[in-house]
Amino acid sequence: MTEHPDMEALSAYLDGESDPLESRCIATHLAVCPSCATVVRDLQAISQGLRALVPEQPPVDLTARVSVLLDSPRPTRQRPARWPKRLPVVAGAAASLLFGVLIGSALPPEPPASAALSLNALAVLGSAPPGALCARPESCYLKVTLK
Repeated sequence: MTEHPDMEALSAYLDGESDPLESRCIATHLAVCPSCATVVRDLQAISQGLRALVPEQPPVDLTARVSVLLDSPRPTRQRPARWPKRLPVVAGAAASLLFGVLIGSALPPEPPASAALSLNALAVLGSAPPGALCARPESCYLKVTLK
């Protein structure tokens, strides 16, 4: 093995999870490489230290505490009335609506007959592309009278 094995390969070697050929290559490399041998010794020390730790029991019995909380009655909370807070908004909306109805009813129903309007509108001819220059302005637009 010409390269140093990575941390995953060393960990698999220590745990006995690497295949036999890879294990022999790593063992051969560890015999000639003092830095990798130091890393393996450190990993072994960490592994032994972790195995020596005794799992502690939780100081509180959570099952009993949760069951007590589930069995106890829940305190009921009364919500404060929201109407007094919303009353100004509702009153403003109602006043605006009433004001709009009154203004609309005060307008005349139709325009006076003396003001007959004739509107001239310009319609763009389909033959002229948008933005094109026309030789004569009359050829670019068509006058249409709306009734």
